[in-house]
Amino acid sequence: MEPRFAGKVAIVTGAGQGIGRAIALRLAQEGAAVVVAEYQAETAASTAGEIEALGRPSLAYPVDVARVEAVRQMVADVVARFGRIDILVNNAGVMQTRPMMDLTEADWDRVVEVNQRGLFFCLQAIAAQMIRQVPEEVRAAGRADRSYGKIVNLSSVAGRRGRPLATSYAAAKSAVISITQSAALALAPYNINVNAVCPGLVPTPMWHQIDLDRARLFGLQPGEAMASFVETIPLKRAARPEDIASAVAFLCSADADYITGQALNVDGGLEMD
Repeated sequence: MEPRFAGKVAIVTGAGQGIGRAIALRLAQEGAAVVVAEYQAETAASTAGEIEALGRPSLAYPVDVARVEAVRQMVADVVARFGRIDILVNNAGVMQTRPMMDLTEADWDRVVEVNQRGLFFCLQAIAAQMIRQVPEEVRAAGRADRSYGKIVNLSSVAGRRGRPLATSYAAAKSAVISITQSAALALAPYNINVNAVCPGLVPTPMWHQIDLDRARLFGLQPGEAMASFVETIPLKRAARPEDIASAVAFLCSADADYITGQALNVDGGLEMD
């Protein structure tokens, strides 16, 4: 069988490490050309090299998704290189562990500008390109019988309810679910599917920093906070980045053509809604 994403061009933000890297590799393994949109040039190049080693085209594209003009330039450069964009995985994000009453304006702004504002303007810029790829007769009809693009936004279980040690992060990730629903409605006439994935505990560099921050706040040993969190998960294990990548790949595939506006928890049963 032909790979699911043969001939598709995907952009994965924050793909230099962790969940983003696993998603980029999974899409490449299934045939996609993948743009590694990543703040750190070195990690972007590393993931792109791994994709090319799989025999798939890749482009390392260092970008700060919080800078709207940089995002728009990225879209123009990707289209110039590959001719189109079929998939966007909005994964880039930052996290900070700090008691709510200690948050500063700078703390709040950096988390929200990347996780919420940056995500939205990436979606907007790439959705505009996806719409341009829809045949004129389909745009005129205001409906489509097949998908003309897949967008998956990375939210979090933190977006499902409040987090007093991650107030800005939880607020931004809750907003991601709302943005996903709004975008799904706005892009439905073009059959551009927009969904979200809400990971739980995934031992990435971000989660290891959370563990260290909680150890400092509560006088714990490194690893103790993460271990206690795992005990609250019904399946009694942390997720692997590949677990999240599998869910994202499904939502990017033709198997999910009739799914839009949904937020899928991938968390071992931690949240059930």
